[in-house]
Amino acid sequence: MVRCQLDFCARFAALLALASAACGVPNTEYFGQVPARSEAGYLRYCNSGEPESLDPALVSTTVVVKLVYSMFDGLTVFDYDGLPAPGLATHWEISDDLRTFTFHLRNNAVWSNGRAVDAYDVAYQALRVMSPSTASPNGDNLLPVKNAINFLANRVFVLQQDAPPYHRGDVVEAVTVDGKKPDEAEVPDVNTREVAQPLALRDLGAAPGAAFAQVPAGEVVSIIGTSNERALWKSPDGGVWRYVYWAKDEGRYGWVLDGELGPLPAKIAAAKFEVQRSTRKNTPGQNGTDDELAADEKVERAKVVVPGNALARSLDSVGITVPDAHTIVFEAADPSPAFLTLTNNRALRPTPIEAVSRSPRHWAEPGRMVTSGPMNLEAWRRRDTIELVKSPTYWDRARVTTDRISVFAIDDQAAATNYYYYGGCDAVASNTPPSTFLPALNGEKTGKPFRDYYVRPYLGVYFAWINTKVLSNRHLRRALAYAVDRKPVPSFTHGNEIPSAQLSVGAPIATMSDDDLKLCGVTRDTPGVAMIMEAGKLCYVPPQGLDFDLAKAKAELALAKQEMGASFPSKIEYRYNAGSEAHKQIAEYLQQSWSAIGLNVELSSQEWKTFVSDTRDGKYQIARFGNIGNSVYTETEFLPLFTCDSSDNRGKYCNPEFDRLMAEARPLRDMNARNAKLREAERIMIEDAPVIPIYVYTQKQMQKPYVRNLAINAADQPPLHFVWIDTNWKPGQPVPPPPGFSNPPVPKPGAMPSGAATP
Repeated sequence: MVRCQLDFCARFAALLALASAACGVPNTEYFGQVPARSEAGYLRYCNSGEPESLDPALVSTTVVVKLVYSMFDGLTVFDYDGLPAPGLATHWEISDDLRTFTFHLRNNAVWSNGRAVDAYDVAYQALRVMSPSTASPNGDNLLPVKNAINFLANRVFVLQQDAPPYHRGDVVEAVTVDGKKPDEAEVPDVNTREVAQPLALRDLGAAPGAAFAQVPAGEVVSIIGTSNERALWKSPDGGVWRYVYWAKDEGRYGWVLDGELGPLPAKIAAAKFEVQRSTRKNTPGQNGTDDELAADEKVERAKVVVPGNALARSLDSVGITVPDAHTIVFEAADPSPAFLTLTNNRALRPTPIEAVSRSPRHWAEPGRMVTSGPMNLEAWRRRDTIELVKSPTYWDRARVTTDRISVFAIDDQAAATNYYYYGGCDAVASNTPPSTFLPALNGEKTGKPFRDYYVRPYLGVYFAWINTKVLSNRHLRRALAYAVDRKPVPSFTHGNEIPSAQLSVGAPIATMSDDDLKLCGVTRDTPGVAMIMEAGKLCYVPPQGLDFDLAKAKAELALAKQEMGASFPSKIEYRYNAGSEAHKQIAEYLQQSWSAIGLNVELSSQEWKTFVSDTRDGKYQIARFGNIGNSVYTETEFLPLFTCDSSDNRGKYCNPEFDRLMAEARPLRDMNARNAKLREAERIMIEDAPVIPIYVYTQKQMQKPYVRNLAINAADQPPLHFVWIDTNWKPGQPVPPPPGFSNPPVPKPGAMPSGAATP
């Protein structure tokens, strides 16, 4: 039924676009039909595409994170303003040195299968994100945690025997493996084990007869974690239990007793690892003053050679500890002022080990999914509709005002907007209206915008991402960047976007107050944007970037041709995701800009899910992309995408100087000095042109006048479970503004006042 309706709106989308662009703009207060609604708890939401997954460890796009955050609780959650509010954690402490973060979990949170949600579940999600077997794109979100990125890269270990001057249990890092640096060769997995006898994968403490999978003899498995590690579940019987991964088909995880495992393969056991102790600041449990930790960084650490069987990949090497079932502690290697803003992120939204283990790639589907949040997954009709229903087991269900959400997966902007126009959905995802609709929506044609159309600030940047492994010549990339005049873009997108050659986002400097100009150290005629991070105290001004300069573009191109010779590409492909007028328009504009300097550029489009997968795998040359931040900290929201070890570095850019400056910024407690170092890192990166920023986003939102509590905030993260439909609303009645940006929330009649989740 829904598919038929969506096909109907797709067929009439072009007709509506024509009417909106010409004289047929509806002469009404609201855009299209405003049907009477009789179900206060039912939201019909037009999303912007098909989710790539519903597993918090695997998702990374705006298409899906709102849905994941509705189904999975976090230590903190997003409030109406997009800021961290209590979720699973009722309260927390942050140490004075900004290196230790202790969260205290509530005791009434449960999974939808009835099991209590505890701190071990949070640690398990972090372990999943850091484990190569998961292939999560979200490792950057754990960047501040001690040794998290080294663990993901298989470079940090716990000694299993004495190796003077080091002792069993010491945390060490690999210097070389069989004479090669870790980044020059694949590091063997020292947690690999041969399976000599059939191996029964089961839940922790269960008997072999309760196995949900059997690993045949002759296979190999990898140990992911061990009972009684500082952040994992305790052994129920005193035995040593190993949580292992079997990479067959979609894979299986499960617990086994240590004695059931076979040996480490001989080749790995004999591998020669040259190791040194982990620095004091990276070693869990070792702290100190800034001076002490800095001094330790300069101490020469002894290097010793040990065999592969002397090492183990262990969560004990990472700065995560679970003292008890309701407490989790994160240790950061450096002062981390932005850490709290990461705790509502997908990387720390716990997932249930019992469901993940049985079906790692398909557990997050109807009939298998186990959730902890305010909504449950009832149905997922691929490329059609996702149905979410209110969870009967959520700890705060009395305050959940949404009973059901129908999420329509419409990746064609015109189709989604048309469906909204005819009353098929109550709200659309941000930036859904096509650019041809915007002159009508924003009042350019009539002088009066529609009252259900909102334009608000957005913590996001639109850019062209370059695959630097394919287009490796720096001069060619710089020519591409210099050839783009960004200023005309808003004239055809009609969305009030802010043209910018800067990667990090902010407000136009020309519009800032005198006090903010002084704080940022700029004048009103300084081009570009700046971000006020803390009113009256802190500002970040991104480097200007490679803005339009046709002469420089041609000069860079000449250098590229000289260096590349016969390998200079005869054509370059620019790829974008289908269904968006703006993406297509920008693609054609870039094609025209690059042809002006003599480059032959072909355009191609892909369905969103395939586009996400191919760009993640590096199967592209240049691709349209964007990045939306959760906070004002560029060091956690934008710059990590370009570090060598980033799990979401789609452009495969790697500059050791950029990484060095990023690393030098982390210990700095003076935020102005820290920002100065980050700005220098960003300058080096942006001048290498692995990315071509186009503009800072604005949010274009549409919601019917009877929709209440669908927040609009800078992070575009509304708590959907607080939305409700005012069934008593009538045309002509006033409409309260959506919450967010400090607008007061509108409580549902008879419900508790809305706001941050109650501890």
